[in-house]
Amino acid sequence: MSDPLVSVIIPSYNRYNYLINAVESVLKQDYKNFEIIVVNDGSEQKEYYEKKFPSEVKQLDLNPGLKNIYGFPTDAVRNKGVEIADGKYLAFLDDDDIWMKEKLSLQVELLENCKYKFSSTEGYFGEGVFNSNKQYPLYNSERFYKKIKKRYKKTEYYKKFQYPEVWNFEFISIHNCIITSSVMVEKDLFKNIGGFRGLPNGEGDYDCWLSLLKLTDLIYLDKPLFYYDGSHGDGRNY
Repeated sequence: MSDPLVSVIIPSYNRYNYLINAVESVLKQDYKNFEIIVVNDGSEQKEYYEKKFPSEVKQLDLNPGLKNIYGFPTDAVRNKGVEIADGKYLAFLDDDDIWMKEKLSLQVELLENCKYKFSSTEGYFGEGVFNSNKQYPLYNSERFYKKIKKRYKKTEYYKKFQYPEVWNFEFISIHNCIITSSVMVEKDLFKNIGGFRGLPNGEGDYDCWLSLLKLTDLIYLDKPLFYYDGSHGDGRNY
């Protein structure tokens, strides 16, 4: 059985130095059947238009003039990438985050051998560019553990709180434990729900996850496979 193609969607706005690190973390994956789609959200930085990325990277440049008129919300930027994606699976990566090298291989193996069509993982939380010589807290199990556990206080999940292997609609409707840069989902299912709906206040990802969970449960990989930059650099909060 051949390895399915994974389309990696990276939206970016005026954060080229961060974007380089994100793209590099994908190019270093031990899973090789992927395409990278960078969606340039009308950036003003000239580096975006000098086309320095290798051939594995497709870049879609949204018109800065139209951005000034319509203001491209983050969800719409990701959806633009999905429109030209050829993969069986979609994987989303914010431009200031990075992946560990086995991220794609482990998630593809998981999804290809279970009945679910949606996956997320544990990750690391930090502020600033990832440093492999530093120790970082785990995102779900350490950095935000107490906060998340408190949200589940009156539920069956609270006692000896641990993250279940399979997350359903009920579990995620209590709190959004799904980080966008950890997600892999079957493209057909994502398109079936209409993609991201462009809700205000950064709620579009949570809305999307809940819509997906009406059609499939999520298989959670309790292994840190991404690094989340909590400082969000000097650009848009992707």
